[in-house]
Amino acid sequence: MSTYAASFNGFNAMNTTTIPSGLNRRGRLARTLVVLSLAVVLLAGFAFQAGAGDVVAGSAETSATSYVVLTVGSGDSIWSIARTVADGRDVRSVVDAIVTANSLSDGNVTAGQKIRVPLA
Repeated sequence: MSTYAASFNGFNAMNTTTIPSGLNRRGRLARTLVVLSLAVVLLAGFAFQAGAGDVVAGSAETSATSYVVLTVGSGDSIWSIARTVADGRDVRSVVDAIVTANSLSDGNVTAGQKIRVPLA
């Protein structure tokens, strides 16, 4: 018995190309959309962790305040940092501004923590 392979208008039935992933066009599109969706979710998570989009509640006066970011040193407290940056202001109001700017619930900070300190 013999085998017969026909060629019709340049199409060879014995010579077919396969896609390495084994997916057709719709499958590749679905895979691409899933990967892009996961990338968007991961980037949004990183942005959220970094503090992007934080809204400081308060009046227009607090929204115009500029901040400096300080790294808390060993043995530092909010009170010691406030005393350093107070510049003649009431230290209690500076402590309150630091706690509010950083959304600290208990007012405790740890060494190496980065906090925002209002300048004025």
